[in-house]
Amino acid sequence: MNRLLSRDPVDIENILALNPRIPTHASLNSTAAKKVEKKHWKRNADKNCSTCEKLENNFDDIKHQSERGALREAMR
Repeated sequence: MNRLLSRDPVDIENILALNPRIPTHASLNSTAAKKVEKKHWKRNADKNCSTCEKLENNFDDIKHQSERGALREAMR
């Protein structure tokens, strides 16, 4: 008489094969490759923009009250 351990179907191995496996070994990635991958997935633009205009002493977008008072204090 063959004793069954569970009521699961015989092809339970096929169902369990769909589950993700936990890696048993570490993967080796170089720092350069990791930085290239990070740059690929990054959403923000680069901060090293050579074509951007300098914003030093550029008060074009000044607001009326709060920033104007701060500018007066900065120029004192």
